[in-house]
Amino acid sequence: MFDWFKKPGYSNVLPFPEPKAVPYIEPAPKEKESTTYYSIGHTDDNRVSIRMGYTTLTMNYDGVQNLIDQLELYKNQLRQEEE
Repeated sequence: MFDWFKKPGYSNVLPFPEPKAVPYIEPAPKEKESTTYYSIGHTDDNRVSIRMGYTTLTMNYDGVQNLIDQLELYKNQLRQEEE
């Protein structure tokens, strides 16, 4: 059936093709994973949620308004100190 051993040099066997040179393709640089420092959201029970690191602060509307008023007062104090 097979006469491989009868012919010298295996003349009936096809050789493997030579590999073609593939140009080196430099991989795309990995993007730096973004870091979230804080997030502000709205909960399902009508409250505002502020998350910083591992801490989450949840307030109702009056608490948010009070925080805004305090921040505005602090901002005005900083302006007065600069003048």
